[in-house]
Amino acid sequence: MGKRPRILVAGILDTKGAELRFLAERVRAAGGEPTIMELTVGGEVGWADIGVSELARRVGKTPSDLVALERAKAAAHVAEGGRQVALELLEKGELDGMIAFGGSMGSSIAAAIMQALPIGIPKVLLSTMTSGDVRPYVGTKDIAMLYPIAEVGLNKVTRRVLNNGAAAVVGMALAPALEVTEEKPLIGCMMFGVTTPCVLRASKYFEDRGYDVMVNHAVGSGGRSMEELITDGYIVGMLDITTHEIGDELFGGVLSAGPDRLTAAGRKGIPQVVSVGGLDLINFGARETLPKKYEDELGLPGRAIYVHNPTVTAVGVTMEEAHRLGQEVGTKLNVATGPTALCIPLRGWGAVDLAVADKALGWAGPQPGPVWIADPDHPEWTMRARPFTGGLLETIDLGKPNLDVLLVDRHMNEPEFADLMAELLEEMLAGRWQKGSHHDDPRAVALERVVPTALVSA
Repeated sequence: MGKRPRILVAGILDTKGAELRFLAERVRAAGGEPTIMELTVGGEVGWADIGVSELARRVGKTPSDLVALERAKAAAHVAEGGRQVALELLEKGELDGMIAFGGSMGSSIAAAIMQALPIGIPKVLLSTMTSGDVRPYVGTKDIAMLYPIAEVGLNKVTRRVLNNGAAAVVGMALAPALEVTEEKPLIGCMMFGVTTPCVLRASKYFEDRGYDVMVNHAVGSGGRSMEELITDGYIVGMLDITTHEIGDELFGGVLSAGPDRLTAAGRKGIPQVVSVGGLDLINFGARETLPKKYEDELGLPGRAIYVHNPTVTAVGVTMEEAHRLGQEVGTKLNVATGPTALCIPLRGWGAVDLAVADKALGWAGPQPGPVWIADPDHPEWTMRARPFTGGLLETIDLGKPNLDVLLVDRHMNEPEFADLMAELLEEMLAGRWQKGSHHDDPRAVALERVVPTALVSA
């Protein structure tokens, strides 16, 4: 057997010391070498391998200072000190994984430390908060959360669960090394259920041409993770097909990726081809959680309910919201320093924004998609395209040579639309793309056909 993996075991020891000691013992029994880190925000217990005094010292404090502070502020100091120590251990080759046990306070401190560790380092968080909203604890990292049943106490139930957690983190740390494979350039792509056909086809286009494709789920955490991957230099080009996280941020939906969504690629200067996948929807939880405001607006054009599954309910965006979305997307794309094209499918923005049921496009029907609303002048086009494009042209700087907009007479999930987006990005990656190069494509529609000429020339 090779060297025993070194596992950082963390928690608040003045209230859960017995449980953390047991957890460390089980790490050792599973084949690991535990190091206990104290995350206590009160007085120091004195027996940890890394006491809270060391964490406090890293941020210029003492345990007494922490006791005198409001608990939230003290916790922030402990977390920052813990991050510094954990990263130092990692750099020295003395950290192969981390496990923590806690309630709400201990979980939040431990999670903040885990979120500082690189993807691929095993991270197991035994937390009583696991049965609720875990987004604040997982963040954008590969943190495995396990519900420990009880917050304190060692008994025949909790010992088994803690033992399992210890075995899990040691097992992860002892995972066999991956076979060396050719590293391919990585394309980023965002997907949601309503854009799956488009994403899968565009992804295969690049996989067939020697790329790997990172497809993130556009549920808030997925968008934040993608922005982080771009910033860290993993992504060479972005197929940002699904952008509804922006609408959830603007209009109070539950799948927001925060205010920085759709900005990292622009700042980084990598090629990006962007679309409006899912921007016809604002997402909420179970049907009964839909805010009354949206119930009261069901008579507005575009406002309709779509129950995706028992835990996801969406409403269609109104024309006013579509206009606001256009303004927001234009503002975000203006920061782009690399080749950037926005493709707007005129026949619908996702599987439930569809004039005629078509199972291949994601909606079996028999009626039109639940949030579909036709343009009165062009019944085959979604009515949202006009206000969105109008809002977009109010903010986007089309004088920039690296920034282009294409209106496409296709539905989001039609193969021709996916192919067009993929072709554009491939040209950008090869250095062949020029603004306007696809304006004469038979799939393209002139801006003037959708919005007033004055806006186009503004």
